[in-house]
Amino acid sequence: VLRRCPGDRLVDRSVSTARRPPDLRHLIQVPKLLGHQPSLVHRVHGTTPWGHPVAYALTDDRWTLLVFLSTSCDGCQELWDAFGAPETSPIPRDLRTVVVTRGPALEAPDNVARLCGGASVVMSDDAWSDYGVHAGPFFVLVDGVAAQVASEGVAWSLEQITGAITAARGDE
Repeated sequence: VLRRCPGDRLVDRSVSTARRPPDLRHLIQVPKLLGHQPSLVHRVHGTTPWGHPVAYALTDDRWTLLVFLSTSCDGCQELWDAFGAPETSPIPRDLRTVVVTRGPALEAPDNVARLCGGASVVMSDDAWSDYGVHAGPFFVLVDGVAAQVASEGVAWSLEQITGAITAARGDE
């Protein structure tokens, strides 16, 4: 039944007028990953602990593991030890691994150099901001072929990271 309402609008009174919460699912984007847009992959750039500029383009044909660590984080020590000795690390060899610390204004380059061992390291505040990382230890696994973040999260142990790599890549 259609009736005229003030303002010359037509209203269908045969439809239930019971109050329901509006369906807002189309307005809400639930991120699949923490901290940033899942499809956004940022180039990582900064300096080495020795002051040399370094940059990694992560949208190439390989997987990259970014591990965000701090020299003052007690929970990061196991990961510093593991990534400082890459020859004994259980991380797959085809995976490029980069340890990311805060920039030289917030991290002492001498401490980073002492802890990093043989790891590839970039000191970069921009990387922490670009990937929405607030504290370490945190990891971001990037699929360079798809140019997407495949997995990310807080990681207190190497087993957590290797488990996430296996799940994201479908490794056996």
